[in-house]
Amino acid sequence: MRKKSRVIVLGLLISMFFIVQDVMAGSIEKLKDSEDYDSIYNIENQIVQFVNNGPTTSSGGRQITVEDVDLNNAVKEYLDTPLIENKIIDYAEVMDALSQSPYMWIVSIRADDVLYEACVTRERDENGQQTGPWGVEGVYVYEPGNLTLEEQLNASLEKNEIEMNEYQFFLVGGVAPIRQPLFIALDNEGILYVIPARTSAAALITDSSKTRSNKYSDEELEPSDLDGFQAYDFKSVIQAAANVPDTFGQGGGSAVIDIGKKSQPIGLYMITAAIVIIFIISVTVFLWRKKLKNKFRL
Repeated sequence: MRKKSRVIVLGLLISMFFIVQDVMAGSIEKLKDSEDYDSIYNIENQIVQFVNNGPTTSSGGRQITVEDVDLNNAVKEYLDTPLIENKIIDYAEVMDALSQSPYMWIVSIRADDVLYEACVTRERDENGQQTGPWGVEGVYVYEPGNLTLEEQLNASLEKNEIEMNEYQFFLVGGVAPIRQPLFIALDNEGILYVIPARTSAAALITDSSKTRSNKYSDEELEPSDLDGFQAYDFKSVIQAAANVPDTFGQGGGSAVIDIGKKSQPIGLYMITAAIVIIFIISVTVFLWRKKLKNKFRL
């Protein structure tokens, strides 16, 4: 009986291990695994029409067809999630914040190597809740040779020697004060890494403690980096963001975050200020007494 119980317990432990692995491991969220699939599938022709009515003309590319649209691998992007400004790191809190955030689907479309990214979303009401039917909000057009979001993530993971099956990855956009698309990597405790999704985000995260400067700061930005982007420690990003003036996150403005710049604790500033004040007062009293002493001598 005791031996049978041990076998049962061992079996449960093994099952739990694989369940946890299945929950924690995986790629970014894709439309093919979402309950939104049918709704967006129904507007696939609208996506094609939207792209052909403008972006294909400006890019000089050919008209696209439904066959060019990679609907299954559309990537979910969460919008305006306060991960950095509210210092949200804990796994449960991150998941709660994401569940309350509006989002859109980024649909990749390739036509003769030109890459289009259609942003499909729903309008928000006065409370920020998404309501109404799905529709195309806009389309990004990228030159030949650029990577899709999933391809870019894979390149960055390879660059940083990060195993995809050890983390959950989410695409977040509009995160103040960066306000550019980022990938976050979570384990079962919380966010460990932040990885730029495009060079627009990579240009806004620097590390002045390193001798190599940010290669994106003084050159024309391209949307992809075939070599992958640097992965940054999320706690370091939060600490660096604390140095950014409040005015930068307002009105949709973006700010550069330097994780190599160490902020001075406010207590140190207060101590320094107190020492300076005491010094000034001491010198003033000393000069005043000296003046009085000289006056009485006369």
